[in-house]
Amino acid sequence: MASFEWFVGRRYLRAKRKQKFISLITLISILGVAVGVMALIVVLSVFTGFTEGLRDQIIGVNAHALVQRFGTPIEDIDQVTARVQAVPEVVA
Repeated sequence: MASFEWFVGRRYLRAKRKQKFISLITLISILGVAVGVMALIVVLSVFTGFTEGLRDQIIGVNAHALVQRFGTPIEDIDQVTARVQAVPEVVA
């Protein structure tokens, strides 16, 4: 099946002398599609990097864990802070 596609592709890329204009149009079309695909790849790569950088900045600013009490404020904040900092995995 692959040989049929190659046959058709070669046939249309090699135009006869009467059909030089059609060959030029084919070449321009192929180049246009190639440039479009390259542009899409570049844009997707840039946006992927931008998304990852933005996510790292957001995670870096906000805490990974937040200690809250529902409804009322925490009354003995010093005791809660001491208990949280006693956990070995807590850095700050």
